Amino acid sequence: MHSDSHLNALNEEDPFRYARLFLTLAFFLVLFGVCSGAIASADTWWHLATGRWIVAHHAVPHTDPFSFATTGKPWVAHEYLTDVLMYASYQAGGMIALATENALLLMLAFAVIGYLAEAPRWAAFLSVIFGALAARPAFALRPQSISLLFGALFLWVLYGSLRRHDLRWLIALPCLMLLWVQLHAGYLLGIAFIGLVLVAEILDRWAKRGESTPREWLALAGAGVACVAVVPLNPNGFKMLTFPFLVMRMKINATIQEWRPANLHDPHLRAFLALAVVTLAAMLFSRRQYRPGRFLIYGVLLAAALRSARNIPVFCLIAGFLLAEHLWVSGESTLHVSPRVATALSAVVLAVAGYFCAEAASSGLAFQALAEKNLYPQKAIAFLQSKHLPGNVFNDYTFGGYMIWRLYPEYQVYVDGRADLYGDSFLAEYLEIYNGERDPRPFLDEKRIDTVVVAPSAGLTTLLRMLAVEGSWKLAYEDGRAVIFVRTHPEGLQ
Repeated sequence: MHSDSHLNALNEEDPFRYARLFLTLAFFLVLFGVCSGAIASADTWWHLATGRWIVAHHAVPHTDPFSFATTGKPWVAHEYLTDVLMYASYQAGGMIALATENALLLMLAFAVIGYLAEAPRWAAFLSVIFGALAARPAFALRPQSISLLFGALFLWVLYGSLRRHDLRWLIALPCLMLLWVQLHAGYLLGIAFIGLVLVAEILDRWAKRGESTPREWLALAGAGVACVAVVPLNPNGFKMLTFPFLVMRMKINATIQEWRPANLHDPHLRAFLALAVVTLAAMLFSRRQYRPGRFLIYGVLLAAALRSARNIPVFCLIAGFLLAEHLWVSGESTLHVSPRVATALSAVVLAVAGYFCAEAASSGLAFQALAEKNLYPQKAIAFLQSKHLPGNVFNDYTFGGYMIWRLYPEYQVYVDGRADLYGDSFLAEYLEIYNGERDPRPFLDEKRIDTVVVAPSAGLTTLLRMLAVEGSWKLAYEDGRAVIFVRTHPEGLQ
């Protein structure tokens, strides 16, 4: 009897609790469906291979084991712990398990932002889903997903501390950083968020629109210093302090799609552009008090996204937060319905969300099972392996990671997606050869290359077809994704 009375009391106190529960579940279902569309990138495979190497050797590699061109060269395996987690997921359930893990990371990142926003749940949920949809074309099965989650957690701690005027929250930041730096060099995003929020708070106070104090500013700066101080506490030591800047300064980034400026004519980016416009409009016309610091954060992150497409998910994450807060117009709901009607409507929303999640996730995750066949030279690599073609192998840059995963340690590759390992001069020479911009024979002889695996469209393919006519090379395999050429007398190479 006492238990029944207690339940009745709860019903009287919160008659809308089931409606809220159903809407919350619907939010997570839709968000998971949106985040489940990430595909395996060319780098996914060498991340898996690195995780496999670490598990097999019980150590973190400090020199390159995968390329015959750079064997023994120092290598900063900055994503070592994420690589192990990715490999463990793959071992547990193949590409579907890996894609599920990735979707959960992305879902949690956007969910954290949704609950961070000071707005009605409907505004927060819709805004965050919009942000995830806008970021979706940039999602991939890569360690960047975990950095997006940690970035969201950093914002949660930063704004939680400032809103509650409780500086004890900031202790969590260096703790999070200590873990983050083991997972990905994207830890720099966390330090950037601290700096951005600090400057924004100072700007708001200067404009008489903020409540933070100089004491809180000093605490934020101290948290930033503490975060930097823990960065060297990783297997790569102090190298991790300079590594992100080394990567960002590489000239080869101008030729790598994800590092290039966002192509605003790409139809896949329409949702991103719409999010940028709608968020700015909401900030300009919101009934909330104008805060210049928010415009600073918006402008800096939008500029970063426009400058490099890899920054689009970060902008979309923050834009979802800003949009939610500026859609808010009052603390009261303008829709008055009975608890029963609210529960019934939310149950319908939950059913629709469940259907959407099932459809989106099943199509997105099912595609992962076919990703290897549809996107990578599976048959060509199987041919190379079955025929025991000779090494060394000169390969397509985008094939490198997949070949490491499939062929190591039997074969080493010439190049793969670890641009930071190879450097600008190495990759510039590679591109000259690959694009057929000079006679490849001296290069192939010097590097003692006996097998070439490249795309049919490569300039090198055309030149090797000509050499095949001369008889020094022969076409061993060809399909729509790859061609394989083999030197006719590799044993005679001096």
